[in-house]
Amino acid sequence: MLLIGGCDSSSEYAESSAGMESVQSATEEVADSEMVGIMSDVAADNASNGLEVANLSSTSEQTLGSQAADIKIAGKALLITASADFKVEDVVKTSDAIESLTRQQAGYVALSNISNHPRDSRTFVQGNKNITITTYTRQADMTVRIPRANVSKFLAQLQQQVAFLNGQQFSAQDVTLDIYREQLASQLNSDMASELSQERLSSKNDKDQGSNVDAITATYAARRQQELAKLEQLAIADKVQYSTINLTFMQPDISYKETTQNLDVLLDAEQPSFSSQVSQAFKDGWEILRSVALGLIQLWWLLVLGGIFYLIYRMIKAIYRKFFKHDPRIKNMKRELMGENPKSHDSVGIQSSQEEDYSNNMKEADSKDNKHSN
Repeated sequence: MLLIGGCDSSSEYAESSAGMESVQSATEEVADSEMVGIMSDVAADNASNGLEVANLSSTSEQTLGSQAADIKIAGKALLITASADFKVEDVVKTSDAIESLTRQQAGYVALSNISNHPRDSRTFVQGNKNITITTYTRQADMTVRIPRANVSKFLAQLQQQVAFLNGQQFSAQDVTLDIYREQLASQLNSDMASELSQERLSSKNDKDQGSNVDAITATYAARRQQELAKLEQLAIADKVQYSTINLTFMQPDISYKETTQNLDVLLDAEQPSFSSQVSQAFKDGWEILRSVALGLIQLWWLLVLGGIFYLIYRMIKAIYRKFFKHDPRIKNMKRELMGENPKSHDSVGIQSSQEEDYSNNMKEADSKDNKHSN
């Protein structure tokens, strides 16, 4: 029963699509004259830009379009998508023409983005001006939604804007089972919600009434899933009814000149004279000297602290020389700290003292002999 219902709904969808196609075919004839005028204006502008593309290797030429756009299979719902990358004479004018063409084919523009990408920039000085020459590439990305019945005609009219086709892609996806799946899910959730509501209403005792909260929660969850399934079904139907076409196109490199004031020339003109610079240098030197002097004055406490430590050092040194310099115990302590033998130093000291006494005695004896001889 569910599959039959799905087939019925798909047949209704096919009838509605056929009706819409008849209305669109009636409007196409009215719009053809306007589109011819638009395309002729754009073609004239493109010819003035000077971009010419000629095929030198073979006689075949790749054109924008595919038989996949016109394919129709009984009992099948096909989702048609296409993408194309090509070169044009003028991106802005081509974008306007595509928007007009989309409206004429009962479609709409889902995305339109035009961007400039700089490739080279050079700057040179001319007098007191800076001249900058910048070369950039202009590119556009557009996404249009066209009724499936008008895709072939849209692509045929778009071919007039294509100077060189870099590449194109077409796909036809069978979504018939997806539609039936969403219909089945919607029907099952609807039946589940009805049964839960009936069970909740038929409960009479307290025990059954206590479970009403769970039944209500489950009922609303089932209804929510039913609505989500319907929304998904509508989304798939919209994708089938309106084909998505992604377009990427660019134009030849464009160069523009930018003129700005040369700051170096302005600075040279406003630079002070030599005498003014000398005067300013003296002022700057005086400021530096004053800053150094003030910095030293701020360190007065270091000078006072250094003087106090120096006086304490002199006092300690004087006391040491007066009381402890000739003390033998201090000498022995120094020798022990230096790792020397104090006894050897004592013997050496005794020997040296004896030698000094002997030399002194000899000097006294010589002096006495000299006196007697005189």
